[in-house]
Parts: sequence; C-alpha cells; structure tokens
Amino acid sequence: MAFALTAGGGAWYWAQSPDVYATAVGERRTVRLDDGSSVSLDAASRMLVSFTDERRAVTLERGRAKFDVAKDPLRPFTVTAGSQSVVAVGTSFSVELLRNQLRVLLFEGQVAVVPRAVAAANIKVRRPAPATTQLVPGQELVADLSSGTAEVLPAEAERSLGWEGGRVDFVDMPLADAVERINRYAASPIVLGDAAAGRHIVNGVFDAGDTDSFVKGVTSLYPLSAREEGHRIVIKTVNSKVDEEKNSQR
Repeated sequence: MAFALTAGGGAWYWAQSPDVYATAVGERRTVRLDDGSSVSLDAASRMLVSFTDERRAVTLERGRAKFDVAKDPLRPFTVTAGSQSVVAVGTSFSVELLRNQLRVLLFEGQVAVVPRAVAAANIKVRRPAPATTQLVPGQELVADLSSGTAEVLPAEAERSLGWEGGRVDFVDMPLADAVERINRYAASPIVLGDAAAGRHIVNGVFDAGDTDSFVKGVTSLYPLSAREEGHRIVIKTVNSKVDEEKNSQR
C-alpha cells in the first residue's frame, strides 16, 4: 500500500542537510542510496535525498531519474517533482521533468501520484491521500504542472528505458519537449526560434549526443530551418523562400 507522506510548498524540514546528486550535460550516473535503493540519473539532472527514521524523501529538481526502491513498509519512498509527489514502498519507476510537464512511468510494483499540496494535508494522519492516481506496470502518467490536469497512457517499458543505454526516444512528443531531452546531451544546445516550431510532433530514436542527426531529421520532415548562432543551434519555422534556400545550403 502506498501512503502520501510528503511535505509541500516549502514545508520540508530536514533533520540534516540533504545529499545532493547531479549530472552534467552528457553525463549519466548510478547512485546507491543508504537504504539499498538504486537510482539511475539521466544527463543534466539533479536530485536531493533525505532519509529519516520515518521517511525516505527525494526531490527531483530537474531532468530524469529511474528509481529501483528497496522495500521498507514502515518508510514509504517519496519522490517530489514540481507540484506532484510519487509514493512507493518497493517498486521500480522513473520520474521526468520537462518544461511544465511531469512524466511518471511504472515498471514494477505500484505507485501513487499525489498532488503535493494534498499530500501535505495528510502527512500527520499517515493515511492515503484523496485525489490519488494509482499506476500499474506499463502505465505512464503525464501531468501538466500548471493546470494540474493529467492523463494515464500505456507505455513501452523497453523503449522508455533506452536513455540508460545512450538512446533518446520520442513517441508523439512536441518538438519543444523533445529539444529539452536532446539538450541534456548536446554540446551545442538547440533553441527554438518561435512557438510554432515547438508544436511539431516528433517520433523516433536517436543516439544521445547526436544533435546533428536530430536536427537534420526534424528539418527534413517539417518546414523548419536550422542555423548555428555562436554555441547554439536555432531551429525556426520557414517563413519565406529565402529561409528555404538558406536551409538547403546547409
């Protein structure tokens, strides 16, 4: 059973300073926590970890992480990201922050996804919180962190774990979100020149760090142009024949 034991809205009270784990652009690492849980941290990610006798609390500040949680029924394992909290006892799942979106994918066991504010109201009574979304293996929750709306979708576990093997996978993902994933590995980050460009849908698998292939793929599929500006690559909507000619000359 999963219990909502999280603190929210600035109500974290650490017994001691949390342990900080972070990765740079292009770097991945695996972390072994004190309780025996294992965390696979994606590139350009950062998390805070604080364990007490009553709870195991993680805050994902950016990026993505996969958690293989050691069982401890007396101390639920909670990952807070944005406005949501993911609660488990012993299971395997990943949590990802993209712009204003949270994605939670369950591989094994059971997790509850609880609004952070709702979870805070239930912390003292140690009971399951209302407004809880329960996931089963093979499901992914995609939540909008501004509106609070969320949907649960089927997911392919093997494809979803491709990033651990150095692949970046996209399934019906807006280009704006896809760029954020690619940039975790990009020596030259991609910047979108207009909002319309970010709404194109991306599907496919790319090698992590192979920014050129990604750029060539999306600019050949959609009316987009790409050019280098300093240490970044700007992708924008093609608005004229002049832009098309410049893109064809690259």
